[in-house]
Amino acid sequence: MNPELSRRTLLRASGAGVAAAASWNLLAEPAAATAPAGRPLDVVIFGDAASEAAHAVTPTGSDVVAGALGQSARVLNPQTPASAWGGTVACTVKCVPEGTTYVTVKLWGGDRAPTEADQSRLQLFCEGQQVGHYHLGAVDPLDILSLDAHSPGRFHYHTLPLPEVMTKDKEQVTLEIRAMGRVWGYGQNAAEFYRTLNNPTRPFYRLSTHREPYFPGDGVQGPAPEAPVRPEPGPEVLETIKARVIKEHRTWLGGSAASMDSWAYLSLAEGYFYPDSPAYQNPEALDQVLAAVDARYTKWLTDPTVLIASDQQWEGFGKVGHVLVLLKDVLGDRLERRIGARPVGAPNPGFERGGTAPAGWTTARWAGTATWLWDDTVKRSGSRAVKVAADAGAVAGWSTSQNRTLIGQGRHRYSVWVKTESVAAPGAYLNVLFYDPAGKIVGTDQRILAPTGTNDWTQITTELTTPATAVELRLDVRVHGGGTAWFDDVEVTPLDGATEPDQGDLPIRREAYTTMMAESVSYWRQHMPHYSNQVQICALGIYRCNRGLMLISPDKAPLTEEKARDYIHQAIGSRPFLGREDASGIPSKPLGEHFYQATRKGLTKELGYVGSYGEVTCWLVQLYEAVTRFDGVKDPELEAQLVKMINARAVFRYPEVDNDGYRTMRLEAAVGWRDDHYPGVVTYAQRVDWDGHPLMASAVFDDPAIVGRGQRMVADNQFFGGLDLLETHTWSRVGVVALRLLLRDWPAFTARTAQPQAFPMDWDAPAFVFSDEENGVVAIKNGKEILYASLYWRARQAVNNLARVHHITPDTHRVATLRQQCSVTPTGETWTERDWLCFNFAINDPAASHIPPGGFPPPGPELHQAFAGEVLRVGPHPADVPDPALGVDFPGVEKLFVGKAQFYRCSYGRYLIGMNTDGERTRRLYTTGPGTARDLVTGRRVRLGGPIDVKPLSTVVLYLED
Repeated sequence: MNPELSRRTLLRASGAGVAAAASWNLLAEPAAATAPAGRPLDVVIFGDAASEAAHAVTPTGSDVVAGALGQSARVLNPQTPASAWGGTVACTVKCVPEGTTYVTVKLWGGDRAPTEADQSRLQLFCEGQQVGHYHLGAVDPLDILSLDAHSPGRFHYHTLPLPEVMTKDKEQVTLEIRAMGRVWGYGQNAAEFYRTLNNPTRPFYRLSTHREPYFPGDGVQGPAPEAPVRPEPGPEVLETIKARVIKEHRTWLGGSAASMDSWAYLSLAEGYFYPDSPAYQNPEALDQVLAAVDARYTKWLTDPTVLIASDQQWEGFGKVGHVLVLLKDVLGDRLERRIGARPVGAPNPGFERGGTAPAGWTTARWAGTATWLWDDTVKRSGSRAVKVAADAGAVAGWSTSQNRTLIGQGRHRYSVWVKTESVAAPGAYLNVLFYDPAGKIVGTDQRILAPTGTNDWTQITTELTTPATAVELRLDVRVHGGGTAWFDDVEVTPLDGATEPDQGDLPIRREAYTTMMAESVSYWRQHMPHYSNQVQICALGIYRCNRGLMLISPDKAPLTEEKARDYIHQAIGSRPFLGREDASGIPSKPLGEHFYQATRKGLTKELGYVGSYGEVTCWLVQLYEAVTRFDGVKDPELEAQLVKMINARAVFRYPEVDNDGYRTMRLEAAVGWRDDHYPGVVTYAQRVDWDGHPLMASAVFDDPAIVGRGQRMVADNQFFGGLDLLETHTWSRVGVVALRLLLRDWPAFTARTAQPQAFPMDWDAPAFVFSDEENGVVAIKNGKEILYASLYWRARQAVNNLARVHHITPDTHRVATLRQQCSVTPTGETWTERDWLCFNFAINDPAASHIPPGGFPPPGPELHQAFAGEVLRVGPHPADVPDPALGVDFPGVEKLFVGKAQFYRCSYGRYLIGMNTDGERTRRLYTTGPGTARDLVTGRRVRLGGPIDVKPLSTVVLYLED
């Protein structure tokens, strides 16, 4: 086959039917290939009476509003009663009878949703049919209102293509904009997916149609922002986060161990080393952590989902191994104790543990009135004591009646420290009661009285022999007669000859934990997922469990350290991904012998480029620490790959202002396959999320670029203001991140020396082109312009001839989905677009069989898809990949490989991009002349009108100069 994309083969290489004709026209017309856009075909000015009359604007449930910069606009209102749909506005506009007609909406960049519930949508219809899909479609809604402002102080533009079949042989079409409420992409049924529209939509100002995908704007734009440094907040935020961590730890120390999830017991374990935590060097914290693991083991015996659908999906019992390695030097003999053993003696003897009250103790009153306090101002030791202030004649105190402990046979010493103030007789005392197996009191209570009156801390003590029929112990600290007393440091000490209480046939922790971790390694080796972030989490769990096994039961560890680490290398793309294994350890290689989870340029593979979903730095840091922390091993190959992957993400940060107008960097999301809204969040070195904070990598890796980007965030004062999640979200998962920031990362980061803080996309940065041919994405910095382009764009079943671009200048943003030319190695297979509205695919997950292919139909009257019936060519997949759908056979299921073309030719404004994704053949980018262009990759000037060779896995970017 001729490797070149020639004029004669171009038609064959483009999409079928009218899509092919449209792609051919883009090449055949010189202006479309390289020239800036001309005048629009038509413009509807909403709110302008003359324009609306000229375009037969028909509003339903819509109001005209005075918009930004003196411009008129319309909003669409909720229905009555409110539903997923809202008002509509229809209009008649000009189109082109041959080729692609583009539609661009003008929006104010400062608009944003105040809450998630207000993330309304504008959905485009053409001739009564829906254009594109609601969620992650190649053609998305006309607008999705985000929680963040797109471009404060300026207008911005969103461009979509109309299906060529809708405009063929026509000079005008009827378009309609319909309001929708938010959709939740993870909804498991239609009611969860489609949310009610409760408020008017954002204003929309103009709707334009045009021939070329680039829309230049209309002159009324808004100035580029000044972008000052954010003045607040500052380091005081760390104090708020510290208070949150301390409160959590106090709650977990005093709560039920069985109610703690894996993040809670990991945080408590880390808290053992955090001086400001009540868990700091607190033996009861160690007991609570292991009791939580005990509870997890006990539940797992009857509920397998504890392993296969754990708190952190795909990790299994990884955090069990993690805490064992973390606490290896302080556990003492705790691993030789039995699983689920009940407490013996005095619970929470120093009154240190608890959330709003001391764990294990409750207030009690037998007569009169009193007040109680868990006192942090008066204490003998530690940070707390309990206080009782009883009125004259009252009997009140603190009791373990609801949390009785076990007691062994024989003689024991009982004591407590007491401080008194004006205590009347009989006085303050420790009361001891014994219970039999039926829960009945044995004998009578035993009182150990303190001196009456006012006294400093005094220890009162007695020795008692446990009654022969007693198995449980209850302790009370009381005041009888009036006055105030404080109690601290209760002790129950077995004396010579005393025996341990019988706790039945419970397994030893070492044996139970060994079973847990070994089964976790076995299960997840056989159930390895294939999406890159999932593989990373799975590999992390395997490694952590195996390392825990090597610590507590070396002979039971199924893997050598090197073999366990190999899963991590597979997960980060430094070695081929071999996939799930059979019971004997033979890998299935579902993606062939040569599939890597990261591209050569360092991006994760989620078919194409992903924005938020590709921000996996938090997992990369954890993988690194799992191997190297706690006297681990050094692996230069591992560290180099992780640093490469983290640095690759820097290209996808662009300069903007935040919602308040202060300078910042944002994550590129508009061209992301799995980003359901944009703009992306404020991001420098890394974003804040459930498992990481913005300085995590900058603290762990001593790489100048990674450190410098963290320092830039602090210099822009975006760091402290970006920690809202850690301040306010109560999930224990976030608490782990909050603690590591305080305990390790902030001290390590602030000790770093100053590093250069530049980003590739800074406005004063030099010209630059980043291309990743495996993911089909390009990032271009060219003077005061930034262009991101996904050429391999949401093509899940076949090559769709669509690209997505995000063009940024200081005064505006343009996001466009456009037609391009694609060269595809013939397979003889095609895919016909379905009449689906929600998704344009089926989820590649057998567990998602309850979600119909194409997603849930929307509520209301039946609708139809404007792109339905378009025939697309299925691309090739590697010969050693048996099934690009990985065994999932839903109609339209997302597949790997088959949607990627071998060559892309994409024209947008003055940019012409030729990308060769073929790893073996040189291909040709054909240009039309006359004129010259600058090759932004090499800096050379190129005369247009001839072919340019594009080497394997490389990209040419031309910028039209004349």
